[in-house]
Amino acid sequence: MTALDTPPLPDDDRDTELESPPPASRRPLVIAAVAGFVLGGCLLGLLWGLSGQRAGANVDAAAACAAFARAGHIPDTTGGVDAAQFTRMSDDSVHRVTGAMELAKAAATFDGNYQPLAKALDAVNKMVLSSRFDNRDGQAAVVQVEQLCARG
Repeated sequence: MTALDTPPLPDDDRDTELESPPPASRRPLVIAAVAGFVLGGCLLGLLWGLSGQRAGANVDAAAACAAFARAGHIPDTTGGVDAAQFTRMSDDSVHRVTGAMELAKAAATFDGNYQPLAKALDAVNKMVLSSRFDNRDGQAAVVQVEQLCARG
């Protein structure tokens, strides 16, 4: 017998054994689960963030007004009173004015309606920190803050 006379051999000896089918790919299931988790987390975060912004701004503005009121009387030396008589406010009062300004800025960040309060408190804070109580713009800002806080 020659090589040409021999019967053809199977291509692969493994074909004679029974093989189990390849396992089904889990990739689509994993991708769907991850996508659902990310989408759900984003939606939950968005809803949580939006639910408290307006209420948070109202609370911050009210706290700013309360802190400003607790700061006490801010001297006014614009009417001819000797400016040397009022050199500075107490440290706790200065801190309360600064805290009121920061709270008003936080409120204005979430609700633009509080922008005038934040700007007025910023002017008052600058006047208080400089101890220049003869500043007419600063004194006008004090009146504006009092009016805005009285509105609620």
